Amino acid sequence: MALKTPNTSPNSGPQTAPDSKRLAILLAALIATAPFAIDTYLPAIPAMAADFGAQTHAVEVSISTFLIGFALGQLIGGPLSDRIGRRPVAMIGLVIYIITSAIITGVDSATALNVMRFIQAIGGGFALVVVGASVRDLYDGKEAARMFALIAVIMMIAPLAAPTVGSILLVWFNWQAIFVLLVVYGSVMLIVVGFKMPETTKLRPRYAGPARRVWWTYLEVLRTRKAAGFMLTHTGASAVMFSFLTDSPFMYIDFFGVAPAQFPYLFGANIAVIVLCNRLNNPLLRRMELHQILKIGVGIQLVAVMGLFLAINVFEPSLYTVVPLVMVSVGMIGLTAPNATASFMQYFPHIGGTATALMGTIQFATGAVAGMMIGHFHDGTLLPVTISMLGFGVFANVMVHFVAEAKPTDIASALRQQTALQAEK
Repeated sequence: MALKTPNTSPNSGPQTAPDSKRLAILLAALIATAPFAIDTYLPAIPAMAADFGAQTHAVEVSISTFLIGFALGQLIGGPLSDRIGRRPVAMIGLVIYIITSAIITGVDSATALNVMRFIQAIGGGFALVVVGASVRDLYDGKEAARMFALIAVIMMIAPLAAPTVGSILLVWFNWQAIFVLLVVYGSVMLIVVGFKMPETTKLRPRYAGPARRVWWTYLEVLRTRKAAGFMLTHTGASAVMFSFLTDSPFMYIDFFGVAPAQFPYLFGANIAVIVLCNRLNNPLLRRMELHQILKIGVGIQLVAVMGLFLAINVFEPSLYTVVPLVMVSVGMIGLTAPNATASFMQYFPHIGGTATALMGTIQFATGAVAGMMIGHFHDGTLLPVTISMLGFGVFANVMVHFVAEAKPTDIASALRQQTALQAEK
């Protein structure tokens, strides 16, 4: 992988670019704080609801609450990391994540759970936002897409293992043990980040403008039309996954009557497809451009969600048809995410943290809204979740074809324009 030329300014001194594989493992472990916080407790939601004396959906709302906090954490943490560095922001986020995870073990109501999950997610957002920004500091174009894909395939160990780990903990302990695990994992990551994570902002020009100017860079990102198209394509494709994620315990355990112990296997099947698609990305990048692969991914996802909608709402729903269609609908994230992210990030070489923050904020906020809407219109059927998945599948395709519509020459031109603008400033 080709790394950017290190910055050798008098203030920073020469910097050695980190080993890409080691960095990918570290960043993947850092980003895994999010799926561990979400997926590990999915099998425990019915037990938590019973413990609180609440309905299952009252506890499921905590998924949407977490996504909102996650979005806010990225919105704040991204510009902050552009100014003070990636590592300090990651460490602050991990401290928040650890403390709130410990507090959650003592909550006794769904309301208290939602409040603490919101704060916990802010810390998680701080930790996640530095991952994309660090990659942007070091890589461009297809190299960035390959790095995002490598991080993703390593990171997928977390959502693949998390529901199984949660189920095992429920067998031997109570649901509080799941959050004790998050405390332990967060503490380990705090030590690793503190001693092993390189400060990648030293490898690119640091933003030196006034603090208030940082927030105006969000407008700059939004005004870059085709970049916004890539961002919204990723948002739509991700919202398909988040819609399923929010309602997955109800879909499999309540609606289809799957035993909680079997839930991790059905959930893990989706992760297996994500990993498979992710690994296909590198061979495809040798023959195709980023935007071409992205269009294929969202197209296949749309076909799958259309089939899922028909299989559940028109025909007699069966696990034998629903599970494969869900696997493809969710699994296409492995193909869409790295290419949409890399395409989007190419437009913003000097404000990687801010750009990553905005993308993450819109992505997770949309996922949260989708979850809340599914909960609000929940009627004991799978119609709300399938409408949500279908709607966002259509949205992603509209965005990639009619808003992004980028070609390699478009992106190269945008890069030159952005670099010229930064030089003038």
